[in-house]
Amino acid sequence: MKRLLGVVTALSMSFSTVAMASEVNIALSGTEDIEKNGEYVFIKAFADHLNANGMETKVHPSDSLGKEKERFDQLSQGLIQVNLGNTGVLFKLAPVTKGLLLPFMFSDNANFDESINRGKIIEYVNEQVAPHGIRLAGFPMRGGGMGLFNSKHPVAKIADVADLRLRAKDGVQIKLFEAWGSEGTVVSWAEVSNALQTGVADGYFNPPASALLFGHTSVLNNFTPLNAGPSARVALLSQDWYEGLDDKTRAIVDEAVAKGIAANRVWAEKWIESAMTQLQEQGVAITELEPGQRELFAEASKKIWGEVINEKDLAILKNAAMN
Repeated sequence: MKRLLGVVTALSMSFSTVAMASEVNIALSGTEDIEKNGEYVFIKAFADHLNANGMETKVHPSDSLGKEKERFDQLSQGLIQVNLGNTGVLFKLAPVTKGLLLPFMFSDNANFDESINRGKIIEYVNEQVAPHGIRLAGFPMRGGGMGLFNSKHPVAKIADVADLRLRAKDGVQIKLFEAWGSEGTVVSWAEVSNALQTGVADGYFNPPASALLFGHTSVLNNFTPLNAGPSARVALLSQDWYEGLDDKTRAIVDEAVAKGIAANRVWAEKWIESAMTQLQEQGVAITELEPGQRELFAEASKKIWGEVINEKDLAILKNAAMN
């Protein structure tokens, strides 16, 4: 709390100066790593476009302005102008965002983008979050689609998960794994390494980069791409700041968002290939699903959709995804 008050006080004291200088403060949780961090790829292209058009920017990486909730609160108050956050920060304000993470709602980044555009999901979300001082600009991707890591054996069909105990982030994921015929155990991400090493969990359901970035390849020696959907973050703007811009400047910001998303998507495709190669180089066996097995995983996963999202928003997403 003291840290949050200090951050807010410092930002408040400099806010008038920042506003006069038109400095755009951009916050994120990750590092300024153009090779591995898809969020920063978005931010770099976004900030470069603003800078090229006479707008000063300052990037605050590595949670330097606080954790997720702290940064979100600062954004809603107009103390910072841009924040890259976890999709979960929007769940209460715009429940439809819960559905963006539903397993097998989308197949890949391209399908996600097409569905979001078709269903006008960003516009729908903004109708709900704008009164809270927030504007959703887009969805930077972390990398590859969701897949299954485990330390026991290759998984080529849904029956192969029967003897696996998978790390779950919450009770809903427990039900997901049970729907697959497997078992789950809730483990916080901070405790995942220990859980894998001690056998508390045999694996997890994550993008291919997860084991690489967190050093789990020494334990997890099997990966199956399920193409169960992308792993998206949210690019958020201060609504008051955005609405306070003149038409020309607002157009520059919109162009910057588009350039950031485009750069992120190019990076994501390259990163997927790179991540798979790195996994193999580190001794992880890549096993593709047998024909028809992805459909079985998808049908089983749909059983838990209604427990995650309300009926109205689920229908909106299913229509958008043509699912």
